[in-house]
Amino acid sequence: MATDDPASTNLTDRLRAFHGRTQRYLQAGHDRFAAARFVAEAFGPLPGPALDVGTGKGLLAMALAQRGLDVVSVDVDASEQEVAAALVAEAGLSGRIRFVLCDARALPFPDGAFSGAAMMDVLHHLADAGPVLAQMARVVGPAGRIVAADFTEEGFDLVSRIHREEGKEHPRSAVTVERACAALHESGWMRRGASTGQLQDLAWFERPSETS
Repeated sequence: MATDDPASTNLTDRLRAFHGRTQRYLQAGHDRFAAARFVAEAFGPLPGPALDVGTGKGLLAMALAQRGLDVVSVDVDASEQEVAAALVAEAGLSGRIRFVLCDARALPFPDGAFSGAAMMDVLHHLADAGPVLAQMARVVGPAGRIVAADFTEEGFDLVSRIHREEGKEHPRSAVTVERACAALHESGWMRRGASTGQLQDLAWFERPSETS
């Protein structure tokens, strides 16, 4: 959900800004696309469809689609989705990703509609992740998986530094992956694994089976 957009509403300008910042991250040793692939790997062998919550520029949605999944991408920002859709088209993945403009605190999907749901670099934008995570838990089927990822401290330091170079500040709430664990546990989900890499801390969650 972090924004690369300048004040201009021109899509070409916004795409140029995205690619410019992505190149700046690469110069600093961070590959945004590799980070999205790292998070997507935690989705496991699920067949889809997959839900990407707070998709921003669509990097995680693209990484999931590249794994052969059909993806629904949700975000509250139409401008972000416009950039994401252009990037998806550049990658040749438009047939696999559908964009829905909505608030993730009230997802417009039936219970169990997805085999899994994921979010990347979203938690630190939320004052309270509970309602969003509860909705993700609702729309994922009984044998599904939820993946939650956010920057490591090193990642936050890098993001903040690059934002300051642009004369901006990178907002960060107190919501963390650990807090997400607690919220999902209240919804009946258990953490089944965790990993760190590509400046990302992530955890994945499943519902306990009757025999576990």
